[in-house]
Amino acid sequence: MRSDLPGEQDCGVCAADAPPLVGSVLTGTGLTLEQAAAALERGEEPPLTDVQRRLVEAWALERC
Repeated sequence: MRSDLPGEQDCGVCAADAPPLVGSVLTGTGLTLEQAAAALERGEEPPLTDVQRRLVEAWALERC
């Protein structure tokens, strides 16, 4: 562990949190952007983080 980094040990690109999206798959959901967008259109509430929801909504808007 480096002692010259400010704040918490888990910061920046190497943080413990998984990225919200890997390729086209939303991390932790098993859904692609397309599948999640379709679920939201049907009125479903897939288990998305706030960041993932924004990514899905932006993806859907680009497809219109």
